[in-house]
Amino acid sequence: MRFAVFLDIDGVLNTRTTVKRTPDGYIGIDDARVKVLANAIEKCGGGDIVLSSDWKVLDRNHDDYRYLVSKLRQYGLEISDYSTDRDWKRGQGIKEYLELHPEIEEFVILDDQKFDFEHYKKIWERVLITNGIERTEFASRTPAVEAILFRDYIKSFNQ
Repeated sequence: MRFAVFLDIDGVLNTRTTVKRTPDGYIGIDDARVKVLANAIEKCGGGDIVLSSDWKVLDRNHDDYRYLVSKLRQYGLEISDYSTDRDWKRGQGIKEYLELHPEIEEFVILDDQKFDFEHYKKIWERVLITNGIERTEFASRTPAVEAILFRDYIKSFNQ
């Protein structure tokens, strides 16, 4: 049984108050937030990171993409794969990704936007809406067990 985290970056690993900057001058990534993510994934017994963020469209040699990869590596994390959605259809992209990867039985989605997630019940129940990973709330009124556990792990590292 494989576990995956569909990861958005902006609004999850940074917020508008983030001081750090990427090499190109955009909002950077907060080390403390990456550490919380790494700890939560470890508590789940490990898992794949599937980048669902718009950062996925960056060329793999782009300075900002290499910056992202280096920040994740500092905490033992790496990007396993990428969703292929475009144009605010992130839920559809994750649904299609899961159909192509039936080995992923458990997953959560960390994002600061709702996109079209609500159109897909199995996905909606696993969405954790963030304003920085430390401020994570359930999107659904009836969250899936994975979402409940993952949120509890996040909360335990913020105390």
